[in-house]
Amino acid sequence: MPLESRTQERCTAYLLFVVAVAAFGGFLYGFHTGIISGALIFLTPAYQLSIVDQGMVVSIILLGGLFGALVSGTLADLFGRKRTIALTSTLFIAGAAIIALSNSYETLLLGRFISGLGVGIISLSGPLYLAEISPPHYRGSFVSLFQLAITLGILASFAVNYIFAGSSDWRWMFAMGIFPAVLQMIALFFLPETPAWLFKKGLEKFALSTLGRLRKDKHWLKQVDAMKLAAKPHKSGAWKTLISLKLRFILIVGLILSAFQQITGINTVIFYAPKIFEEAGFASATGAIVASLGIGVINVLATLFSVWLLDKVGRRVLLLVGIAGMVVSLGFLAFAFFTESQFIDKIAVGSLMAYVSFFAIGLGPVTWVILSEIYPLKVRGAAMTVAIFTNWACNYLVALTFLDFIKVLGPHGTFFLYSLISIVAFWFIYRFIPETKGKSLEEIETLISR
Repeated sequence: MPLESRTQERCTAYLLFVVAVAAFGGFLYGFHTGIISGALIFLTPAYQLSIVDQGMVVSIILLGGLFGALVSGTLADLFGRKRTIALTSTLFIAGAAIIALSNSYETLLLGRFISGLGVGIISLSGPLYLAEISPPHYRGSFVSLFQLAITLGILASFAVNYIFAGSSDWRWMFAMGIFPAVLQMIALFFLPETPAWLFKKGLEKFALSTLGRLRKDKHWLKQVDAMKLAAKPHKSGAWKTLISLKLRFILIVGLILSAFQQITGINTVIFYAPKIFEEAGFASATGAIVASLGIGVINVLATLFSVWLLDKVGRRVLLLVGIAGMVVSLGFLAFAFFTESQFIDKIAVGSLMAYVSFFAIGLGPVTWVILSEIYPLKVRGAAMTVAIFTNWACNYLVALTFLDFIKVLGPHGTFFLYSLISIVAFWFIYRFIPETKGKSLEEIETLISR
């Protein structure tokens, strides 16, 4: 990127604060989804959970996420991106409190479902907010910070699991999720609404004032007319416009990309890592949780690497390299389970670390960036709702069926299946996903419409 482009898009310290607070929603997402991986080991004997019950405890948060994603676009369009993020903080606090105080299986499911609503809503409102406040040449990095925050949240959940594993105190594992949600709730009082949403609502004065606070330079003034035009309501309405012939293709592309992020198996590792390591021969629950911590660390480091590269090498390259690595690591793990290698415990750790690192380089962060970029502002809320609803539906399906796949196909068959799906994902991305690096949201809209 030329130096001139960067100097024309200098960010204020206030913008960096705003980005950090908005991305922190990803931390809550990661913590509340990942905490079950270690807690499940202790919940199973506490509530005498069957395999079906275990699958429900894990997947109910995804069912909540599915419903949250379904309403998230409407909420973000009606009430604004900022207020929608604030709603998720409230849901995370309520869900964690209900789980920590639960005394029945049904109450446990209720708390997990409420947390899931928060996860589903933030999965749209977080990246959407970040995309709409970011300068074009920094948007990839800023939006991918949401995925980095997810990995940090997952790592924090693994660390909390380890801290409380000795006492088997699963209640405190969940209760620890209350504190970061309260912190974000307080910080949100200092955040603005996005300029794009303000323009869309006809609040031009507030939009210009917000842009002035977020940028050190005046380069953004050249883009104001394009922002106004992009924000102008369409006569047909967002949903009717979305399924029009002009946008139908890019809608389908977004849906399929969103589905591939889940059906390649990532959340089987996040949710069931200790279970997988027990299958691979780890003798104790604590040992399996410690191995899971390694997964969490590599997830964070690889995502950091991806954030650094996103606006340098582009989206397509990272997607293709990441998925190629996923294919190889999943295939190697499947082969090790199939041959019943005497080193299966070490191979399992190495293969899953490689798989997670390649996911964190490509499909993990880049999917959120692509989804926040490819849809025009007129339909962005509706389009991202459909895409993220698809994401959560696939997420729910994978989490619910993983233990059954392990039982029917065995570990080798299950991971070989995910490897085959990853091959199909590689072909799809190579064939259909465009490069959007360095373009404004308005330029991307024009590119796609052509």
